[in-house]
Amino acid sequence: MAGTSETIAQLNSARSIVLKDAAIYPQVVTGVLPVIGPERPVELRRWGADFLAETFASPVVSAEEKQSMCFSVLDTLKSYLLRKEEQGEEEDWTVVKSAIQAAASIYPLVFRHTISNPDDAETWGKMSSMKSSILRRMDSAPGGVRICCIKFVARVVQVQTAGLIADPRRPEQNEISLALVPRDHKLMSPSNLEAEASGLLDRLLGVLQDNITDPLIATATLNALASLVQRRASISTKILSTVLSFNPLTLAGVGKLEGKDKVAVKSMTRTTMSFLMNVLKRNPAHPLAGRIQQQGERLRHMLTDAFSEHNPLKRGAPDEPIDGLSDDKRQKLDRDAERGTTPQQQQLPPLPAGPVSLAQLWTLMNDQGAAGFHVEAIPQHIVSQLVPPLLTSINPAQFEAAINIVKSRYLEVQRRPPPTLPTGDEEDDDYDPSMGFGDGEQIANQMDQLPPLQGQPELALAPFHFPPPPPLTEQECAMYSETAKDRLFSTLHELDTDALKKPKKSTTETQHGFHRPVSNGSQDRDGWIALLTRIATRPTFTVNAESTNGDIDIKQENFSLALTKRGAAANDDNLPNKLRAAFQLYILDDWRRRLDIAIAWLNEEWYADKLSGPTTLPNYTHLTLTILDGLIPYIDIKDGRHLIRFLSEIPSLPGANAGDGGVWTRISKLAEDPERVGIAAQTLLYLAMLRPPVREQAVDCAVRIWRGDKLGRAAVGKVVGKYRPEIFKEDEEAKAVEAKGLGDGEGGAVQDGGPVREAVKGEGEE
Repeated sequence: MAGTSETIAQLNSARSIVLKDAAIYPQVVTGVLPVIGPERPVELRRWGADFLAETFASPVVSAEEKQSMCFSVLDTLKSYLLRKEEQGEEEDWTVVKSAIQAAASIYPLVFRHTISNPDDAETWGKMSSMKSSILRRMDSAPGGVRICCIKFVARVVQVQTAGLIADPRRPEQNEISLALVPRDHKLMSPSNLEAEASGLLDRLLGVLQDNITDPLIATATLNALASLVQRRASISTKILSTVLSFNPLTLAGVGKLEGKDKVAVKSMTRTTMSFLMNVLKRNPAHPLAGRIQQQGERLRHMLTDAFSEHNPLKRGAPDEPIDGLSDDKRQKLDRDAERGTTPQQQQLPPLPAGPVSLAQLWTLMNDQGAAGFHVEAIPQHIVSQLVPPLLTSINPAQFEAAINIVKSRYLEVQRRPPPTLPTGDEEDDDYDPSMGFGDGEQIANQMDQLPPLQGQPELALAPFHFPPPPPLTEQECAMYSETAKDRLFSTLHELDTDALKKPKKSTTETQHGFHRPVSNGSQDRDGWIALLTRIATRPTFTVNAESTNGDIDIKQENFSLALTKRGAAANDDNLPNKLRAAFQLYILDDWRRRLDIAIAWLNEEWYADKLSGPTTLPNYTHLTLTILDGLIPYIDIKDGRHLIRFLSEIPSLPGANAGDGGVWTRISKLAEDPERVGIAAQTLLYLAMLRPPVREQAVDCAVRIWRGDKLGRAAVGKVVGKYRPEIFKEDEEAKAVEAKGLGDGEGGAVQDGGPVREAVKGEGEE
């Protein structure tokens, strides 16, 4: 027993792992099958049946993984269901219940496999024997097992009934149904499968036609039929007709219900009402919509009437009218309403003294809540049901009276005198913005209206200017730069999301070059990236903190390559450097997809550095090596093309003058990894062949790898053999001298160049 408890604890640990990572379900299922086999104790079989049912019902496991796993568990599930026939032992109902649930999830997968593999009779035979065993238990098993059998039968009916085919060219993506079975299939006859599905459907409907009193079975049947009504339109009418004839309140008319029977009747009635209302909500234009709504209301009233006498809190009807009106008074009001002379018409809301809106003109009631109610709050399908009976119930005389009232109110508004404008003699306390502020033209117009001054010369008005804003402090500059950076990149992330939903632009639509326009009139991702790179590399001005006169350095950029660029590298808190740091994080976050952005950005940095000085490239060199240092740790054996593209499309490759060896030191470090030495060799060969300015540096790097790492010789041998063949000769001579010094007795003479020649024998000949 202790061993079983320990095994279950280990199995629970494995289950916790797959719940966190669904990708390892196939490995765990294969590993636990020997532990939960038919010969194992009942505790392990219960755990195994529950785990298999949970696995194949899990939404996080893909259909492809379920398809591959279902064949390995067929034997185990079959042994669970046929234990009495095969081994002669009594069955455990807990194991059988979970096994039936797993079989219900596996049946469509085996059905699709058999359609594609008509020669695999063994798999279909196992599934058929399991189906026969489940159908035999449907009427005699305990309640919990019968519920699972109903679920399995509903799944069989759904699969063996023809459904819609969305795309005949992609059968693997269509819903699994009888429509996918060829007419000449070896194992499955479409006519036999359809007949079996029809018989099983009649068996399900028989549960409701017999007015079964077990609420569990009735509820399970209704839930199973709800899925069939939604997915199979060919049999939905038959199912709805049976449900409409089902009366769960038959027990309420037999004696006095108490306790369990009362709860059972209420449960079945409410389940039936929910079934009908969901069908009506999903398809309001259903041909049986009228009967469905009528049956739902009928069940609701019957449920209230059946149990009203058992409710001690139910109150009888009052002896006096609740509104305080007698029958005679109510009849008089009805007659007044027919003549259109109701008292409400005598108390119309008065029109306001000022302007009158259309809503005020047409409002003929004093209820402010009803007048302010927005009719769009009512759902459209309810409005479509309410408007026709409301229009037919309108009294013509009352309607004509209301129209006449609106006409009279409209004429009253028209007869009102138009509003008069205030004259200069009247006192006007309204605020006039032109008196305190305004431009020169407004002030001149006001001066013209004033009486002329006698004996005084005319005065000319001087132009008005706002005072300049106070200079920003360093803290304010840093804060505003951070805010601008965040807003710019938040827009970029939004454009990234929109770009995934739109088709990519063709090569002819994309403009390249240093002088391409930043925007083509529409705000797209490429234009926004170009704008960000220009702001980061070529800002229109920089704030010089050491300037005493407060002047701003304006950059004079034109085609003569005259540019004043200073202060960008000295202050890390300015906007360009903040954008550079944000660009690095943005590119490294998804560098395979955003490598083109890195290349475009570094081209702009190179161009800006060239404008400031033709020999020094401080920003470009630093940023290139920083990005390369961030990429190298994440480059694997499949990313060689990305590294080659990056190093081939940037304007220049920083060499040894960069201070720490530049690009070549990074490539040499990449070659130290035995799995990535091939990437380094391919990169050096590409640069040597197709980038002549750096050919010598690339070959020198290959020679250093050749002489420093024996594992890298075979990889870079092609580069060395093609561009520096004399290296082989020098190494052969060194080996020969070393062998001669060892003596002839040791048998260490090097033949035909030794291992050096063998390492690049095939590559040198190419």
